[in-house]
Amino acid sequence: MSVHYTIRINGNEYTIERDEQGGFTVNGAPLDIDYPVSSRDELLRFRHRSFTTHIDETSPDGTSYRVNVNGWDMHVDLEDEKTALLRSLQSDKATKVHSALVRSPMPGKISRVLVNEGELIEAGQGVVLLEAMKMENEIKAPSAGIVKFIHIRESDTVEKNAVLIEIS
Repeated sequence: MSVHYTIRINGNEYTIERDEQGGFTVNGAPLDIDYPVSSRDELLRFRHRSFTTHIDETSPDGTSYRVNVNGWDMHVDLEDEKTALLRSLQSDKATKVHSALVRSPMPGKISRVLVNEGELIEAGQGVVLLEAMKMENEIKAPSAGIVKFIHIRESDTVEKNAVLIEIS
């Protein structure tokens, strides 16, 4: 499973992806590093050029760094997928949703829960399969967010408007 990060360096934003084999892409373009950074001080070769790097963590949560490359200091902010989603939900560009409840639109039996607590979900993503009147209905998330709490389990019977899942 690949890992995605958003990195801001001196006001410019980049999307970094690290695959299972340790390879990197930056904004979708492959990044070929001969000697990957593995400590705070490292000699690194990139595109046939050598770089001396030094990294200092400047925030207790591990999201902000001072990086020196060949004597040039820069400030780097690092966000993982979950932090980036939370930030986007709170920005002025996004719909301001602080929390949402997924409710049962009708009485029925929960045949399957499609998400897990702590999972990032998108608006319109299926979260629960509800069996009602011998039909299976997919209940979708009203907004993007993180699954905060799942109130039901498979085989539970629910009434109309029962809270199934909390999203924050």
